[in-house]
Amino acid sequence: MHKQTANLSHQLLFKALSGLVLLLSVVGCAQPGPSQNSHPGPASPPLGSPLFTYNGHSDRVTTVAWSPNGKRIASGSLDKTVQVWDAKVSKEFQVYTYHGHSGSILTVAWSPDSKRVASGSSDKTIQIWDATTGDHRTILRGHTDRVTTVAWSPDGTLLASGSADGTVRIWDVNSGQQKYVYRGHTDAVNVVAWSPDGKRIASGSSDKTVQILASATGQRLFVYRGHTNTVSSLSWSPDGKRIASGSWDKSVQVWDASSGAVAYTYRGYNVEAAKSDQTKGILPDLIFAVAWSHNGKRIAAVTQVYCGDVCDIVVLLDAHNGNYDGSYQTLPMFAIAWSPDDTRLVEGLGLSTARITQAG
Repeated sequence: MHKQTANLSHQLLFKALSGLVLLLSVVGCAQPGPSQNSHPGPASPPLGSPLFTYNGHSDRVTTVAWSPNGKRIASGSLDKTVQVWDAKVSKEFQVYTYHGHSGSILTVAWSPDSKRVASGSSDKTIQIWDATTGDHRTILRGHTDRVTTVAWSPDGTLLASGSADGTVRIWDVNSGQQKYVYRGHTDAVNVVAWSPDGKRIASGSSDKTVQILASATGQRLFVYRGHTNTVSSLSWSPDGKRIASGSWDKSVQVWDASSGAVAYTYRGYNVEAAKSDQTKGILPDLIFAVAWSHNGKRIAAVTQVYCGDVCDIVVLLDAHNGNYDGSYQTLPMFAIAWSPDDTRLVEGLGLSTARITQAG
C-alpha cells in the first residue's frame, strides 16, 4: 500500500474528531510479539500484553481516561455514550453508561477527586456528570462547533475546553459560567492541558502551533512553532517544566514550556535497522497521541508505522533524553492514558473496544 493511502484512514478520523467528515473503515490486524523494554521485572507480563478488553461500546472508541484514584476508566465513543467501568475486573464489576449527548463523544476527562466526568461531543456541548451514578450535573454551551478536548484544573474548580471552532474556553464548574474565550488559534483546537500547578494552559491546534496561556486571565504567554503540521496531542511533564507534543509532521518534540527550547525530537532511531528488526528502533510516522507518565520517567506515543492503515505502534521513550525504550504493535487506536501507578496503559481502539495493556 502506498504510504499516502495507508495514512488516509487515520487522518480522516482525526479530522472528523476535529470537525470534518468521517469516511473511515477500520480492519483488524495480526499482532506480533511485543518488543521488551527494561522496566518489567521477571514476573511481569511482556510489554503490550493485553490484560483486559472492554467491549461495551457499539461504535469506535475515540477517547479514554483513567480516574486519578486508579479505580475506574471512562471511555467515549461514536455511539454517543460515555461508559465508566472498573479498571480491575471483579465479581462486583459494574458499568455506568451516560446517555446525555446527542452526538459522538470526542473527549472525556476525570475531575481530580475522581467523582465527576466531563465529556465533550460533536453536539457542541460539554456535560459534567456524576461518575458513579451517571446523574447529570451541568451542560456548558458556547462552542459553535464540535468540542474536541476538555481538561480539569488541578483544583477541580475550572474546566478548559477546545473546539473545531478554533477557540479555547474556560468555565467555572460550580456556576457553569464561561470565564473567558481565547481566540489565538487560526484553526481547530485539538488538545488542551493544564500545567500541574494550575497556572498555565497549553493548547495544540491544526494551525501547527502550541500556545500557552495564563489560566487566570487568558493572556498568551508563549507560542511554540516547532511543528510543521497539525498538533494532535500534548502532555505536560509532572514538574511542569516541559511539554511533549505530537504532530502529523511525524515527530514527538519535548521542549521547555517557558522558552520553547527543544530538549529533543523523536523521529525514529536506527531507521534502516528498524526495517527488519523493530527492537532496534521505530520508523517515524504520524503521531496521534502522546502521554507523559505520572512518575515523569517515560512518554508513550501512538504512531502508525510498518502495518500501514490496519494497526498502530505504541512507542515508549525515556522522558529524560528521548531514547527508545520499547514498543508494541496494537490495533488502530486514537487515545491512550497511563494508569496512576504507571504500570498499565488503556487504549481507545477503533473497533468499538477499549483495552488495558501492560506497560511496566
